[in-house]
Amino acid sequence: MEVELTIEDAQDEMMRVSATGPDYDTTLAAAKAKIPEGSRMIIIRVPDREV
Repeated sequence: MEVELTIEDAQDEMMRVSATGPDYDTTLAAAKAKIPEGSRMIIIRVPDREV
């Protein structure tokens, strides 16, 4: 599973961080850990995947 976060930094610039993992909760936690201090998450995206 992959989760991609769009974040806004302290200078109001957008950037993205992503993580992969075995399930949504674990992957989301890993992606959130990559958010730089002073930034905030604004969008969570789970890319399309084959079922």
